[in-house]
Amino acid sequence: MGVAGLWDVLRPVGKTRSLTHLAVVDGFEANPNGVRGFRVGIDASIWFYHATYGREGENPEIRTLFFRCARLMSTPFLPLFVFDGPKRPKVKRGKRISGKDHWMVQGMQKIIDAFGFEWRTAPGEAEAELAYLNRIGVIDAVLSDDVDTFLFGATMVVRNPSATLSGNKAHPVTNTAGKVDDNHVVTYTSKDFGEDPKISLNQEGLILIGVLRGGDYHQGVNGCGVTTAHGLARCGFGDTLVKSARTMTEEELEDFLVGWREDIRKELRTNSKGFLGRKCPSLAKALPEDFPDIDVLLSYTNPITSETYGKTPKDFKIDWEKEPNLGKIAGLCETYFEWGIKDIIIKRFRTVIWPPAVLRILRRSALLADKRFHKDEQALIGGVPSTPRKPGGKELIAFGTPSKMIARHFSTLKLDSPTGRQGADSDTDGDGDEDNLIKKIHSSRTHTLTDGLLEYRLEIAPAQLIRLCEAGIRGDRKPAENNMDEFDSGDDEDGEEGSKTKAGPKKPPPEPTSHLRVWMPACMVKLAEPRLVEEFEAVQQAKLNKKAGKANASKAKATKAGPSKTSVKVKDSLATLELSDASDEDIPVPGPSKPKSRPKLKTASTDISQIKDLTTKTQRKRDTGAAGPSTIDDFFKASKLPTKPVTVKAKTKTAAVGSLFKNFDPPPTDRHSPNPFISEGTDEDTDVFGSLLSKDRRATVYFRYLIRIPSRTSRGVNLSLFWRELKRVLSQCPLIRLQRRDKKLLSRT
Repeated sequence: MGVAGLWDVLRPVGKTRSLTHLAVVDGFEANPNGVRGFRVGIDASIWFYHATYGREGENPEIRTLFFRCARLMSTPFLPLFVFDGPKRPKVKRGKRISGKDHWMVQGMQKIIDAFGFEWRTAPGEAEAELAYLNRIGVIDAVLSDDVDTFLFGATMVVRNPSATLSGNKAHPVTNTAGKVDDNHVVTYTSKDFGEDPKISLNQEGLILIGVLRGGDYHQGVNGCGVTTAHGLARCGFGDTLVKSARTMTEEELEDFLVGWREDIRKELRTNSKGFLGRKCPSLAKALPEDFPDIDVLLSYTNPITSETYGKTPKDFKIDWEKEPNLGKIAGLCETYFEWGIKDIIIKRFRTVIWPPAVLRILRRSALLADKRFHKDEQALIGGVPSTPRKPGGKELIAFGTPSKMIARHFSTLKLDSPTGRQGADSDTDGDGDEDNLIKKIHSSRTHTLTDGLLEYRLEIAPAQLIRLCEAGIRGDRKPAENNMDEFDSGDDEDGEEGSKTKAGPKKPPPEPTSHLRVWMPACMVKLAEPRLVEEFEAVQQAKLNKKAGKANASKAKATKAGPSKTSVKVKDSLATLELSDASDEDIPVPGPSKPKSRPKLKTASTDISQIKDLTTKTQRKRDTGAAGPSTIDDFFKASKLPTKPVTVKAKTKTAAVGSLFKNFDPPPTDRHSPNPFISEGTDEDTDVFGSLLSKDRRATVYFRYLIRIPSRTSRGVNLSLFWRELKRVLSQCPLIRLQRRDKKLLSRT
């Protein structure tokens, strides 16, 4: 929608942002306007257009609007919907526009009110009104997919993230992991493309591109591409055109346009300023004498907005104090949707409404804390006693999430409990009420979905929210005789595409009042529930301290043991049990109990405590005087190492090698005789060491243990004698095929 090709010109300065990160960091944390949120303007007519694609259930268009509002509620955005007014253009894109309101206006306004959003009707076109509100600071950005908003003077546009838009299909927006998650958008600011040397566009230049390329009001000039229009705008023709349109009468403007058109024709023929890329004599000749249409030009330069009637920011009484009314939301579901039965509404709200409601409650808690803080500041200035605050300076006193506060701000319905609507304007909401919504913080994370924003996973008690919703359900719809489980799915698309469900049996839904866990921005939780944050961080710090203590104790124990020869031999011998080939990772070590996966040691420098733990798990026996097991049988006998290294007289290097090959009986060499190293029914050329097909796996493990001793350490072993003995043993086993790595080890000797 809007000027064709203009998004492609602006794309280089677009910034990819997560919607959550944008709303939380730029809105809630920065808090430039004191409303703890990011204020966005939305053209309601664009939502009407998108809603027509809804095809599911009863009232599919309203259903689409409902789920879109629920998604918008899940971030601290503060939306302002603007509807087209009575003085909007009569013709748009060649079609006559009816003077009547759209049939979805009333239904959408009810949904907007229920969700606690703001809305207003513009004098003329909604796009122009939003641009004016953005320019004077009433809203922070415009959420739209129509580039015409910049032509009307907007300063920041958040391009609509919908995947159904043609521009988004060609250029999908991805997160830092390169995936499309529908939570990332591209933001554009007039400052960025005005300062970029390759774009260098202002509002006047954008208007010139609009009248050359065509937009909502006309077809443009035939043969003029976006590159040529961009080049003419950089030449400054848009500045003179718009200035004249805003300051001259129509007669004066017509006289001015005669010379202005000649200047454009001259530039198209000569490209004297070098911004066009090439000369365009044919376009100069084809430029119409009535270009541009004055009515079209004035619709961009002087649109009918609140500015036309002299309204200033003070005239817009928007305090952004509204909150979602949970009872009204439930009542709308009962009215418009086929699943509008109490039990099914509560089931759906568990995933669709409760998480967004929790976020809005956290924002309200922060706002109340801000108000209390500013009230105390004024009291101090006026000499009036103030509410006690925490010692140590000016700090916000947390409000928490008590049930009284929730009932007063998130429902206009009176409940059968002390938490009714009485005293809704009191500044002491929730004082002394310990029935909090948030019970505990379970974990934290940073995720690509939110551009690395720190989040806490909260445990929520939804009983209070359920009561507020049930109070708004009248019971007009009766459960159908057929099974309504088909409407019980928790997650819903917003009507544009069908929901994708996984095959297999469905799990029974949880109890409505059972606790649930939701991810919330950490900065919001810290302001609302600092006590829970302190408890969680204390638990995490204790875990870190415990882990660090274990590491320090192990290090100290290893240092205290000292590098004695015997302990080094034990350490080096046991460290060789790590078989580096991936095929050996699951070799079982026999023991008195059921075989388990063999623990791995990462390096030969593993500390003594890890070696003791390994020997305990595998139940191996050690000869206290040797560098490793004395024989193949001793290698697999279950035994525990002594708690302290035993100091004995170390054997000579020659004796150590001899003990390794002591009592070894070579297997038979006859190819037709049973071979203990080849499993029955397999090829004799099978890699015995890697494939674990050996009938006698003990021998396989032992051979690999022997062959890797020199690669780990040379202490306690006469290397030349070792290799000579190992080759002698292997020569008696002609059917064994060594792995390539083993052959390399042998070839080095």
